[in-house]
Amino acid sequence: MNLARLPREEREKLYAKKMTELQRRWGNPVDEDWEELKDWPDDALNRGLQDTISQLRFEKFWSGFSTVFDWMIKSIIFLGIAGLLLFGIRQLFG
Repeated sequence: MNLARLPREEREKLYAKKMTELQRRWGNPVDEDWEELKDWPDDALNRGLQDTISQLRFEKFWSGFSTVFDWMIKSIIFLGIAGLLLFGIRQLFG
């Protein structure tokens, strides 16, 4: 996404939207007052928007990665317990 082509109003709206999404992901209270963005210089707004989008991408990736990792660990534990139970049953009745 080329942020330089967007008008300032759309960049401000995009920043507010992405920052709100990021704050909700972190579980922080969301401040709906974005009037202070009008005082930011263009380069600060662009830098903040890039940082927010990058952080949000990282948070989404990390969330997916940790979910997959958790399921892998749980599967290994489950298969280990099931294997031990099957081994124990075979020793008792085999």
